[in-house]
Amino acid sequence: MKAQPKVQTACDITIGVDHGSLRLQFPSRHSPLWEALDGKPLKGKPKYLPLGRHGYKDNPEDWKRATQIAIAMEADLDHPEWEKLFDPTS
Repeated sequence: MKAQPKVQTACDITIGVDHGSLRLQFPSRHSPLWEALDGKPLKGKPKYLPLGRHGYKDNPEDWKRATQIAIAMEADLDHPEWEKLFDPTS
């Protein structure tokens, strides 16, 4: 059973749970940036960034940390010089 993402108001990047681990889901307005970074089209599918491999689980402390990451990532991606600010490998 898939859990629905919880609602956030701080930014457009949402946080969801997949098999007990947190993941970020990016709004479609960021799709062109991800397609440029990944080098392949998303074909209308949402872009997810799993946080479970970094130890982020479905608990209040990790939700708070994931929210801070989402806010920082959105600020980087919305910046006119996002290529200089955003590092998708970290």
